[in-house]
Amino acid sequence: YFAVLVLILTIAFSVYNNVQAQTSFKNVTGSYIKVNGTSNLHDWSMQASNFTAEGSFILKGDQLQDITALNFTLPVTNLKSKEDLMDTRAYKALKADEFKQITFKLTNATVVPGQKIVKVTGNLTIAGVTNQISLQATYTVSGSELICKGSKNIKMSEYKIKAPSFMMGALKTGDDLTVEFTLKLKD
Repeated sequence: YFAVLVLILTIAFSVYNNVQAQTSFKNVTGSYIKVNGTSNLHDWSMQASNFTAEGSFILKGDQLQDITALNFTLPVTNLKSKEDLMDTRAYKALKADEFKQITFKLTNATVVPGQKIVKVTGNLTIAGVTNQISLQATYTVSGSELICKGSKNIKMSEYKIKAPSFMMGALKTGDDLTVEFTLKLKD
């Protein structure tokens, strides 16, 4: 009888340790999105740290096992450069009066736990235009915090955004953008 009880407890403990719970995470202080671009005069950037990112993740120890949901919402006017005039022109190009948010919704994720890499596919909507994108990020798990870092190259024209120009066309921004992100997520 004692041997059976020990066996049952051993099996129950093993199953308990191998159960992978799905946990909801939200972004916290330290998260940011940075958009880098070029012009015929100088490079430029805009950054936002005030946005919403929420997801459902399956963790086992310090390893990410799966991502079952991830949604991101950035109010366009939270993107800021070092120049108010640039911000105003960027918001106009992004049609911020009509489309107030940039969003991403996950459709698929692949986690490579041993390499601490996650590959995601989802729908990115900018200025009312939605495109499916794929990107890769690295991740670390520290206690109850999950940190994902990566970047993605996109073109303004893919989202029907006319690259802003200034001074009657003397200053023109390039079509290519690099979006860098650090998502600090906590349960």
